[in-house]
Amino acid sequence: MHKDIRYISEVRRVGLAPPLMIGGASPTLQLLVVVAFSLGIVGLCFAALPPVEGPADTRLGPLRGERGDFSFAPAQSRQDWEKRAEYVRRVMRVTLGLWPMPTKTPLNPVIHGLIDQGDYTIEKVYFESVPGFYVTGNLYRPKGKTGRLPAVLSPHGHFPGGRFQDEGRETVRRKIVTGAERFEDGGRSFMQSRCVQLARMGCVVFHYDMIGYGDSVQIPLDVAHRFSQLRKKFNEPPAQGFYSASAELNLHNSMGLHTYNSIRALDFLTSLPDVDPERIAVTGGSGGGTQTFMLCAVDDRPLVSVPVVIVSTDRQGGCTCENISGFRIGTYNLEITALHAPKPLLLISADDATRTMPERGFPELKQLYGLLGAEQNVSHVALLQYPHNYNYVSRAAMYSWLNRHLELGLAEPIVERSYERLTKSELSVWNDRHPAPEGGRRFEVELLEWLTEDADRQIAALTPRDAQSLGEYRRVVGGAWDVLLRDLPADSQVEFKQTKSQD
Repeated sequence: MHKDIRYISEVRRVGLAPPLMIGGASPTLQLLVVVAFSLGIVGLCFAALPPVEGPADTRLGPLRGERGDFSFAPAQSRQDWEKRAEYVRRVMRVTLGLWPMPTKTPLNPVIHGLIDQGDYTIEKVYFESVPGFYVTGNLYRPKGKTGRLPAVLSPHGHFPGGRFQDEGRETVRRKIVTGAERFEDGGRSFMQSRCVQLARMGCVVFHYDMIGYGDSVQIPLDVAHRFSQLRKKFNEPPAQGFYSASAELNLHNSMGLHTYNSIRALDFLTSLPDVDPERIAVTGGSGGGTQTFMLCAVDDRPLVSVPVVIVSTDRQGGCTCENISGFRIGTYNLEITALHAPKPLLLISADDATRTMPERGFPELKQLYGLLGAEQNVSHVALLQYPHNYNYVSRAAMYSWLNRHLELGLAEPIVERSYERLTKSELSVWNDRHPAPEGGRRFEVELLEWLTEDADRQIAALTPRDAQSLGEYRRVVGGAWDVLLRDLPADSQVEFKQTKSQD
């Protein structure tokens, strides 16, 4: 019997409507997405109705972009917050294409090319987040330490050069004058600086590439981060890539793949025999800050979160790796960051979109942590004298926070020391013995096909057979339905804004 016919008969047997059949995505998932778009068209019809007196209906207002008012209103009770947090996490996982989570296949990690730097070592790492798709980076380890050590996951963000960042001699000299950096050579790569210092503090550090940066060469930078124009050949069957109708229907996107790579990077880090899985921190700046709060929202393994110069009530990311369809409907970066509560969270702001955090954002976070009895676990450092950065002063605040919450036991203040900065050729994962994998358009299509087939298998396996399996079907498929179609809110969920008052 054809699998789709068998699927319909099994669903009918438990009294459910048969799913819509469209090629390229699982039947149930496509039904959810198509109905959601249909309801959106109905909403446009309501927008054509004549205006009425009273408060404006926010659903009929202009579309929201990456800039605006993205305030966060904390819950009034622990129970309300726990319920809200569960829903927001589900929204994230569904729209990221991580509901159900892709099958975790073997990482097949390769660690090679050890570089001895005296009091720490650097190694080159690559592993498969999904079959044939590689996550690449450098592993920093302290020397002379025994037992299981705390570890730090370090995504780099959208700084030029990524993991191989080098700001040049003239730029770092200007920064030294302002106090933003201390060392002329080491300061040229503030990413290497933090990895080296954390290793010297006794931490294992994995500094990994975002897709399209550094050694992550299989999907181009312009596709993963700067996509602005549909590719006709990639938007038609059979070869459909990211941003195509097929990819959107299946909820496959750059943001989801970045988040999944971070999850697998955490899998790799916690699998190391010298790492203590109970003492994990994540920190990155800018887009690396996005990866930090995203990972700490969907994965409960990290203990400490330090997203730098990214969390704001005024802006919600500016890249295709930070924005996707259906994601920030009724929730924004500050609430997503708050999902890490009550565990330790440090925010660092600069003279950028995060400059208003001391007045708008951090007080609400502190209120939530207080509600959860953990006010001491949240802090904010405002360094408004500096532009967008992860400089020496920002790093010093992070070192102190990790010293406290990873229980490193170091004397304060922790003063960063200079180091021997390594070049791209010295840090690169790929060489003659470890050649770079193939990428390009064909690989992109095959990657999305694997993700689609994997999700289809998992959803098909949920086909109800009895009352117990029907419950799981409703949890997964019904949970996605709830996110994509959005039922009417309860009275406790209705947002309101006072427009005028009268005596």
